[in-house]
Amino acid sequence: MLIIYNLFLVPLLWLGFKIGSLFNEKIRQGNLARKGQPARIKNAISNLKPETKRILVHCTSVGEWEQAVPIIDRIKKINPSIFIVVSFFSPSGFNYVKSHLSVDLKIYLPLDTKPAARKLMETIRPEMWIISKFDVWPNHLAVARKMKIPIVLTAATLSPNSGRIKGLAKMLNKSVYKYFDYIFPISDDDLERFMVLFPYREKMTVAGDTRFDRVFAKSEKTRKAGNISVFEPDKNALTIIGGSTWQPDEKHFLPALISLLKRHNNLRAIVVPHELHKSHLVEIEAAFSAEEIETERYTEFSDAGFTTKKVAIVDTIGMLARLYLQTDLAYVGGSFSSGVHNVMEPAVFGQPVVFGPVHVNSFEALELKKIGSAFAVENTQDIEDIFGRLIIDTKYRKEINANAVNLIKNNLGATDKIINLLTERYDFIS
Repeated sequence: MLIIYNLFLVPLLWLGFKIGSLFNEKIRQGNLARKGQPARIKNAISNLKPETKRILVHCTSVGEWEQAVPIIDRIKKINPSIFIVVSFFSPSGFNYVKSHLSVDLKIYLPLDTKPAARKLMETIRPEMWIISKFDVWPNHLAVARKMKIPIVLTAATLSPNSGRIKGLAKMLNKSVYKYFDYIFPISDDDLERFMVLFPYREKMTVAGDTRFDRVFAKSEKTRKAGNISVFEPDKNALTIIGGSTWQPDEKHFLPALISLLKRHNNLRAIVVPHELHKSHLVEIEAAFSAEEIETERYTEFSDAGFTTKKVAIVDTIGMLARLYLQTDLAYVGGSFSSGVHNVMEPAVFGQPVVFGPVHVNSFEALELKKIGSAFAVENTQDIEDIFGRLIIDTKYRKEINANAVNLIKNNLGATDKIINLLTERYDFIS
């Protein structure tokens, strides 16, 4: 299958990225950054002592980074001399991580060709390659395995309807998942599904989701840091937030939000789009303006301290967790397209969470639904109905708040399980 992948799929992927870069700023940005990258990696590595141990950690984007952070930080705490390289595939993740004390080098993962994979692994020569969640590239795995680099998959998820276990993708994945040295599924159900691709139960341990550890730790820091000023303090007001929304989300969320704002005078809103390009921001502003609802961008009012408008549009990154600290109700984006984003960031502050139909990618979303602290919607009317009840029913909202916080606290400890097993299997870490 790897031969077929290299003969047919890799050329198509390469061509897709070349054409895509003509029309998509993120693809163009990633391609440009990858061009001069080999020299930068070589220069950074050349300064290391020969005996310095190195670990490569790969994250697709922001979500996978957040799941990897507790592991990275713990490894660095155990052995500060280990040189940690973190790779991203998406510019969203790469740009989000400005700097991190435990990360020595931040790079883009090269496109998945054999020569590029070989060059990367031969330059870094990691003692271990950790992949966060699911971003598996066949040539990189094959090269790492040939170089006898242990490959570990953490916070591993495999949803029941995943394309990875269907048709030709299943055949390809089964041929490359065998290269993993160890897999840490987040649940028993995920472990059973991974048996289809990786039939080695003795090389898997259910550890839980490190995102719980990360979100809880971030919430503690966020509480200490305090609010980001958005609205003037008002104890009678309720604030609803749309976090990391995409255009398919906004098609349903914005009309519902506009209707709610008209019906409830004490309601305010913060919209945090995932994509911040100018035309997208203008589209969002136009949707509110057409209904005579005033908006203001964060960069326009931040110097003044707060906005006096009903809706704040956040046009900068890295603020979402601190914004959730001061809101009351949350819609989490991605759930009308590729998959819901981080539902635990609002839940850890006791907020009811609403998301769209595409959420089986998120173990946490399913768990929050089970205990009644999250709600899946199909359309605009669903969003309006659920938020409408939550706005007027204070008792109901408080019950949800307590359940959400307890769920997160009861699921802490995944990082401990992973690190304990890694230090047992790979003595260079300690």
